[in-house]
Amino acid sequence: MPRNFARYEQFLRIYSLLDILSSARQPLDDQTLIGLIKDRLGFSRLSPRTLHRDCEFLVACGYPIDRPQLPGDRRHGWLLDKEAMAARRPPGEPLTILELVAFNVARDLLRTFQGTILWTGIESLRSKIEAGLPAELLKRVDEARRVFHVEPLDNAKYASHPRLLSAISTAIADCREIEIESRDPSGAVRRRIQPVMLMIRLPKVQLVGWSSPSGADPPVVFDIEDIEKVTTLDSTFTHRPIDPTILPNR
Repeated sequence: MPRNFARYEQFLRIYSLLDILSSARQPLDDQTLIGLIKDRLGFSRLSPRTLHRDCEFLVACGYPIDRPQLPGDRRHGWLLDKEAMAARRPPGEPLTILELVAFNVARDLLRTFQGTILWTGIESLRSKIEAGLPAELLKRVDEARRVFHVEPLDNAKYASHPRLLSAISTAIADCREIEIESRDPSGAVRRRIQPVMLMIRLPKVQLVGWSSPSGADPPVVFDIEDIEKVTTLDSTFTHRPIDPTILPNR
Protein backbone atom coordinates (compact mmCIF):
# COMPACT_ATOMS: atom_id res chain seq x y z
CA MET A 1 0.00 0.00 0.00
CA PRO A 2 1.41 3.46 -0.88
CA ARG A 3 2.53 5.46 2.16
CA ASN A 4 2.87 8.83 0.46
CA PHE A 5 0.32 10.05 -2.09
CA ALA A 6 2.49 13.16 -2.58
CA ARG A 7 4.91 11.03 -4.60
CA TYR A 8 2.16 10.32 -7.12
CA GLU A 9 1.25 14.02 -7.21
CA GLN A 10 4.91 14.80 -7.87
CA PHE A 11 4.92 12.36 -10.79
CA LEU A 12 1.82 13.98 -12.31
CA ARG A 13 3.38 17.43 -11.90
CA ILE A 14 6.64 16.46 -13.60
CA TYR A 15 4.89 14.61 -16.43
CA SER A 16 2.60 17.61 -17.02
CA LEU A 17 5.65 19.86 -17.17
CA LEU A 18 7.28 17.63 -19.79
CA ASP A 19 4.07 17.44 -21.82
CA ILE A 20 3.62 21.23 -21.79
CA LEU A 21 7.22 21.83 -22.84
CA SER A 22 6.85 19.23 -25.62
CA SER A 23 3.96 21.25 -27.10
CA ALA A 24 5.47 24.73 -26.62
CA ARG A 25 6.88 26.49 -29.69
CA GLN A 26 8.75 29.17 -27.77
CA PRO A 27 10.40 29.52 -24.35
CA LEU A 28 7.96 29.74 -21.45
CA ASP A 29 8.73 31.86 -18.40
CA ASP A 30 8.24 30.65 -14.84
CA GLN A 31 4.82 32.21 -14.27
CA THR A 32 3.40 30.97 -17.58
CA LEU A 33 4.56 27.42 -16.86
CA ILE A 34 3.27 27.58 -13.31
CA GLY A 35 -0.12 28.81 -14.51
CA LEU A 36 -0.43 26.03 -17.10
CA ILE A 37 0.46 23.32 -14.58
CA LYS A 38 -1.92 24.74 -11.96
CA ASP A 39 -4.76 24.82 -14.49
CA ARG A 40 -4.10 21.23 -15.61
CA LEU A 41 -3.75 19.66 -12.16
CA GLY A 42 -5.96 21.95 -10.09
CA PHE A 43 -3.16 23.18 -7.83
CA SER A 44 -3.87 26.20 -5.66
CA ARG A 45 -0.18 27.08 -5.47
CA LEU A 46 3.11 26.10 -7.05
CA SER A 47 6.37 27.89 -6.28
CA PRO A 48 9.07 28.87 -8.80
CA ARG A 49 11.53 26.93 -6.63
CA THR A 50 9.54 23.72 -7.13
CA LEU A 51 9.29 24.41 -10.87
CA HIS A 52 13.07 24.87 -11.12
CA ARG A 53 13.65 21.66 -9.17
CA ASP A 54 11.34 19.72 -11.52
CA CYS A 55 13.04 21.14 -14.62
CA GLU A 56 16.45 20.26 -13.21
CA PHE A 57 15.20 16.73 -12.50
CA LEU A 58 14.15 16.31 -16.14
CA VAL A 59 17.54 17.61 -17.31
CA ALA A 60 19.22 15.10 -15.01
CA CYS A 61 17.12 12.37 -16.65
CA GLY A 62 18.52 13.34 -20.04
CA TYR A 63 15.79 15.59 -21.43
CA PRO A 64 17.27 18.47 -23.49
CA ILE A 65 15.70 21.41 -21.68
CA ASP A 66 17.36 24.78 -22.26
CA ARG A 67 17.08 28.05 -20.33
CA PRO A 68 17.31 30.77 -23.02
CA GLN A 69 16.85 34.47 -22.40
CA LEU A 70 13.44 35.77 -23.43
CA PRO A 71 13.39 38.24 -26.37
CA GLY A 72 13.56 41.84 -25.18
CA ASP A 73 13.58 40.75 -21.56
CA ARG A 74 16.09 40.07 -18.83
CA ARG A 75 14.17 37.00 -17.75
CA HIS A 76 14.84 33.47 -18.94
CA GLY A 77 12.38 30.83 -20.09
CA TRP A 78 12.27 27.07 -20.43
CA LEU A 79 12.43 25.37 -23.82
CA LEU A 80 12.60 21.72 -24.85
CA ASP A 81 15.00 21.18 -27.76
CA LYS A 82 12.72 19.57 -30.37
CA GLU A 83 15.58 18.50 -32.65
CA ALA A 84 17.34 16.68 -29.84
CA MET A 85 14.02 15.05 -28.94
CA ALA A 86 13.28 13.97 -32.53
CA ALA A 87 14.53 10.43 -31.95
CA ARG A 88 13.12 10.23 -28.45
CA ARG A 89 9.40 10.20 -27.78
CA PRO A 90 8.11 11.28 -24.37
CA PRO A 91 6.77 8.26 -22.47
CA GLY A 92 3.04 7.63 -22.45
CA GLU A 93 1.43 8.80 -19.22
CA PRO A 94 0.22 5.85 -17.11
CA LEU A 95 -2.60 6.09 -14.60
CA THR A 96 -1.34 6.44 -11.05
CA ILE A 97 -2.76 5.09 -7.80
CA LEU A 98 -3.54 8.66 -6.71
CA GLU A 99 -5.69 9.27 -9.82
CA LEU A 100 -7.50 5.95 -9.48
CA VAL A 101 -8.21 6.45 -5.77
CA ALA A 102 -9.47 9.99 -6.42
CA PHE A 103 -11.77 8.71 -9.17
CA ASN A 104 -13.19 6.00 -6.92
CA VAL A 105 -13.80 8.46 -4.07
CA ALA A 106 -15.64 10.76 -6.50
CA ARG A 107 -17.64 7.77 -7.75
CA ASP A 108 -18.69 6.92 -4.19
CA LEU A 109 -19.79 10.52 -3.64
CA LEU A 110 -21.99 10.34 -6.74
CA ARG A 111 -23.55 6.99 -5.93
CA THR A 112 -26.81 8.79 -5.21
CA PHE A 113 -27.23 8.99 -9.02
CA GLN A 114 -27.59 5.24 -9.48
CA GLY A 115 -30.25 4.53 -12.06
CA THR A 116 -29.71 7.77 -14.01
CA ILE A 117 -27.76 8.77 -17.12
CA LEU A 118 -25.00 10.20 -14.93
CA TRP A 119 -24.41 6.82 -13.28
CA THR A 120 -24.37 5.15 -16.70
CA GLY A 121 -21.59 7.53 -17.72
CA ILE A 122 -19.68 6.99 -14.48
CA GLU A 123 -19.81 3.20 -14.74
CA SER A 124 -18.90 3.24 -18.43
CA LEU A 125 -15.85 5.39 -17.66
CA ARG A 126 -14.88 3.12 -14.75
CA SER A 127 -15.08 0.07 -17.02
CA LYS A 128 -12.84 1.73 -19.64
CA ILE A 129 -10.31 2.81 -17.03
CA GLU A 130 -10.06 -0.60 -15.39
CA ALA A 131 -10.11 -2.66 -18.62
CA GLY A 132 -6.42 -2.22 -19.40
CA LEU A 133 -5.03 -2.15 -15.87
CA PRO A 134 -3.00 -4.98 -14.36
CA ALA A 135 -4.72 -6.98 -11.62
CA GLU A 136 -1.90 -6.15 -9.20
CA LEU A 137 -2.44 -2.39 -9.69
CA LEU A 138 -6.20 -2.74 -9.12
CA LYS A 139 -5.45 -4.68 -5.93
CA ARG A 140 -3.19 -1.88 -4.69
CA VAL A 141 -5.88 0.69 -5.51
CA ASP A 142 -8.40 -1.25 -3.40
CA GLU A 143 -5.92 -1.27 -0.52
CA ALA A 144 -5.21 2.46 -0.90
CA ARG A 145 -8.92 3.31 -0.79
CA ARG A 146 -8.97 2.33 2.89
CA VAL A 147 -7.34 5.69 3.57
CA PHE A 148 -10.61 7.44 2.68
CA HIS A 149 -14.10 6.78 4.02
CA VAL A 150 -17.07 8.15 2.09
CA GLU A 151 -20.23 8.35 4.19
CA PRO A 152 -22.97 6.60 2.17
CA LEU A 153 -25.63 8.81 0.63
CA ASP A 154 -29.18 7.83 -0.19
CA ASN A 155 -28.42 5.19 -2.83
CA ALA A 156 -30.53 4.92 -5.98
CA LYS A 157 -32.41 8.07 -4.98
CA TYR A 158 -33.50 8.81 -8.54
CA ALA A 159 -33.76 5.26 -9.85
CA SER A 160 -37.57 5.33 -9.83
CA HIS A 161 -37.48 7.99 -12.58
CA PRO A 162 -34.51 6.88 -14.70
CA ARG A 163 -35.23 9.16 -17.68
CA LEU A 164 -36.04 12.29 -15.67
CA LEU A 165 -32.54 13.78 -15.68
CA SER A 166 -32.12 12.84 -19.35
CA ALA A 167 -35.32 14.67 -20.37
CA ILE A 168 -34.47 17.77 -18.35
CA SER A 169 -30.84 17.95 -19.50
CA THR A 170 -31.91 17.65 -23.15
CA ALA A 171 -34.48 20.43 -22.70
CA ILE A 172 -31.81 22.67 -21.12
CA ALA A 173 -29.36 22.05 -23.98
CA ASP A 174 -32.06 22.67 -26.62
CA CYS A 175 -33.65 25.67 -24.81
CA ARG A 176 -37.02 23.93 -24.84
CA GLU A 177 -39.75 24.78 -22.34
CA ILE A 178 -41.01 21.96 -20.13
CA GLU A 179 -44.03 21.26 -17.99
CA ILE A 180 -43.25 19.63 -14.67
CA GLU A 181 -45.63 17.84 -12.36
CA SER A 182 -44.49 17.88 -8.75
CA ARG A 183 -45.78 16.76 -5.39
CA ASP A 184 -47.43 19.19 -3.01
CA PRO A 185 -49.38 18.73 0.24
CA SER A 186 -52.50 19.83 -1.64
CA GLY A 187 -51.93 17.41 -4.52
CA ALA A 188 -50.26 17.43 -7.94
CA VAL A 189 -48.99 20.80 -9.17
CA ARG A 190 -48.12 21.58 -12.80
CA ARG A 191 -45.71 24.36 -13.71
CA ARG A 192 -44.40 25.60 -17.05
CA ILE A 193 -40.66 26.22 -16.80
CA GLN A 194 -37.81 27.53 -18.91
CA PRO A 195 -35.06 25.22 -17.57
CA VAL A 196 -31.58 26.73 -17.25
CA MET A 197 -29.47 24.28 -15.22
CA LEU A 198 -29.38 21.21 -13.03
CA MET A 199 -27.67 22.25 -9.81
CA ILE A 200 -25.97 19.57 -7.73
CA ARG A 201 -26.01 20.27 -3.99
CA LEU A 202 -25.29 16.82 -2.65
CA PRO A 203 -27.24 14.87 -1.76
CA LYS A 204 -29.78 16.95 -3.72
CA VAL A 205 -30.11 17.67 -7.41
CA GLN A 206 -32.21 20.72 -8.20
CA LEU A 207 -33.81 22.11 -11.35
CA VAL A 208 -33.27 25.84 -11.76
CA GLY A 209 -35.10 27.98 -14.30
CA TRP A 210 -37.50 30.78 -15.05
CA SER A 211 -41.25 30.59 -14.59
CA SER A 212 -42.01 33.68 -16.69
CA PRO A 213 -40.73 34.66 -20.16
CA SER A 214 -39.94 38.21 -19.05
CA GLY A 215 -37.69 37.25 -16.19
CA ALA A 216 -39.51 39.71 -13.94
CA ASP A 217 -40.04 36.99 -11.36
CA PRO A 218 -37.09 35.49 -9.47
CA PRO A 219 -35.68 32.12 -10.59
CA VAL A 220 -37.46 29.00 -9.39
CA VAL A 221 -35.77 25.99 -7.80
CA PHE A 222 -37.25 22.47 -7.57
CA ASP A 223 -35.81 19.39 -5.92
CA ILE A 224 -35.64 16.70 -8.60
CA GLU A 225 -36.85 14.08 -6.13
CA ASP A 226 -40.15 16.00 -5.83
CA ILE A 227 -40.80 15.99 -9.60
CA GLU A 228 -43.06 13.17 -10.76
CA LYS A 229 -43.22 13.88 -14.49
CA VAL A 230 -41.59 16.06 -17.13
CA THR A 231 -43.17 16.89 -20.49
CA THR A 232 -41.07 18.60 -23.15
CA LEU A 233 -43.05 21.29 -25.00
CA ASP A 234 -42.71 22.48 -28.59
CA SER A 235 -41.90 26.07 -27.60
CA THR A 236 -38.31 27.29 -27.33
CA PHE A 237 -36.82 30.22 -25.43
CA THR A 238 -33.74 32.43 -25.40
CA HIS A 239 -31.25 31.34 -22.77
CA ARG A 240 -30.89 33.75 -19.83
CA PRO A 241 -28.18 32.70 -17.38
CA ILE A 242 -28.79 32.47 -13.65
CA ASP A 243 -26.12 33.08 -11.02
CA PRO A 244 -26.32 29.98 -8.76
CA THR A 245 -24.67 31.83 -5.86
CA ILE A 246 -27.75 34.01 -5.34
CA LEU A 247 -30.17 31.09 -5.13
CA PRO A 248 -31.60 30.07 -1.76
CA ASN A 249 -30.19 26.86 -0.28
CA ARG A 250 -33.40 24.86 -0.01
